[in-house]
Amino acid sequence: MRRMDGMSAFMLSSEKPGAYMHTLKISFLDISAIEDGWDFNKFRESIARRMHLMPMLRWKYKKVPFGLHHPVWIDDPDFDIAYHVRRHACPAPGDKDALCEFISELYARTLDPTKPLWLAGVVEGLADKNTIAIVTLLHHAYTDGTGASQLMRRFYEESSQEVEPEAQEWHPAPVPSSIRLFLNALIDLPITLGQTLPKIGKGIVNANKMHRKYRESGKALPPSVIKDSRDSPFNILLSHRRTFIYDTYGLDEIKAISKEFGVSINDLFVAATAGAYREFMLELDYDVDSGPLVTAIPVGLRKKGDGEDDCIGNKTSADYLAMPIHIKDPMERLRAAHVAGNIMKDHIKNAEGMDFSSILEITPPFMVRLLDWVIKRKRGRFGIWGNAAISNVPGPRTPLYLGKIPLSNWVSMGQVFHGLGLNTTVWSYAGQFNLCILADKKLLPDGNVLLKHFRNAFDAYSRLLKEKQLVAALKEEMELEKIPVESSVS
Repeated sequence: MRRMDGMSAFMLSSEKPGAYMHTLKISFLDISAIEDGWDFNKFRESIARRMHLMPMLRWKYKKVPFGLHHPVWIDDPDFDIAYHVRRHACPAPGDKDALCEFISELYARTLDPTKPLWLAGVVEGLADKNTIAIVTLLHHAYTDGTGASQLMRRFYEESSQEVEPEAQEWHPAPVPSSIRLFLNALIDLPITLGQTLPKIGKGIVNANKMHRKYRESGKALPPSVIKDSRDSPFNILLSHRRTFIYDTYGLDEIKAISKEFGVSINDLFVAATAGAYREFMLELDYDVDSGPLVTAIPVGLRKKGDGEDDCIGNKTSADYLAMPIHIKDPMERLRAAHVAGNIMKDHIKNAEGMDFSSILEITPPFMVRLLDWVIKRKRGRFGIWGNAAISNVPGPRTPLYLGKIPLSNWVSMGQVFHGLGLNTTVWSYAGQFNLCILADKKLLPDGNVLLKHFRNAFDAYSRLLKEKQLVAALKEEMELEKIPVESSVS
């Protein structure tokens, strides 16, 4: 039995009709390396032999009586791998558009709360006959993006393996009674309060000092979700349908652009997103020139050496950033994104303790229900995520394998919420920069529309890079061609 952290409990409580709190994890496997051909049943057996590497996939949740404390994870004594790993065929023609449409339909399904909160669909029939896709719906209550990256390294190998791992015998722990759950909560609650309240108190003191210092010096603060959120098409109540789509860029080019202009990859991502969102909002006849979008950015709190199960749970907070959609010029937009990113980073550093993670640790369930009521009453025009949410997760840098099968690419996507109908996530893997979009279907019926705007935004920075490199090359050539003038008069 393991108690959820506050953020994980919040993700679980946020599950509502139409608001699915599972994430997408999509593995693309190159099956051409299988000597005797692809066999789904053998593949599922291989997954079953690896279940001990991710024990959380056998867990289901159980609530504490009277909501006294966060829910707990317990072993599911009826766990059945055949229920969770299923076989699907991608609709013809099996290209990326067909796969994304199929994934959109798979995603818009509610996970059974009486079982472990995940499903893995093995999708065959892709246009590339040497590739299959494993589309996994994994509830966000299990782990965050960084935790998922660590799970990947645990589940996959860094080199091709001839021998399959041996299955380990599993003995599920007994299901705890309601009395035991209640008594354990009585013991754990004072400990949680004792650990969290001083941290929050220190955070309040630090935040007040910081805000006073900022006011006196005229230093800028990150935008306020209450004061600065603006009218946008993204703040809606969700329907039951989704649009998912992704695109892959070369990570080396992304790195080259960011390095040349002296910004981080995240700054470049923010600037490109601002450009894409700007064009999308213009198409929907929204004002884009009145100011930036208040954008929630997840901040990882994981540390190396947190323990053997450091990939479990949500060790994440969030802060806000002013996404400069109001700036038309790409270079000016990139500079503004860099400044906004530095403001956010400085704020995070100085306001430790007053973060989502700490506050949610002591937030009772009725407060989550009250927040949901307010969002619905406002018809989605208000939410804790501001106008937009984006995230950038660094994945494994080198290729991974499942036995002898290479993992050719990995795509990961978070979720959307009532009050926030669009999420854009970047996940890098083995030299690939994968940009993923998840939106409510009524907001974005065709994902290619927004994907095109992203492609145009990144292309603009590629052109600026080439222009700068060309100017530098011409300048260097002119310097080399200069002939030194020497006096012949003695």
